[in-house]
Amino acid sequence: MEEPAAAAKHISYFFVGIVFILIALSFISLYQSVETYNKYKTADFINMVFSIGAIILSAYLLIQMRKQPMNLGFEQTKVYTVLRCSNCDYKNIREFQNGDYVLKKAESCPKCNNKTFISTIYREPTEEEKK
Repeated sequence: MEEPAAAAKHISYFFVGIVFILIALSFISLYQSVETYNKYKTADFINMVFSIGAIILSAYLLIQMRKQPMNLGFEQTKVYTVLRCSNCDYKNIREFQNGDYVLKKAESCPKCNNKTFISTIYREPTEEEKK
């Protein structure tokens, strides 16, 4: 998984390009509104409002893209897998790996060389749950 800081730095160039194109088109539209006013002496207020609004929203989008994502107050909990041997009382706890499921055969037992199996998968309780 990506760290939040690394994810914040990995901004899609495609979206940045779209925002810059939107800014350029907004400035062109605003320029055309001003030229129309200079030529015909009638203001195109709707075009000006939309152009200025698009410029402001695009600038806001660029600022938000560069910021780190906000921490929403929860951490990803750790999930553990318990391996047991069916012959001896060997028990091993390791971090969960993709593809783990209960009763899946795992590596061999270090005591008796018999196959171990996954007996339990659980998550680490949070501080609030411990109380």
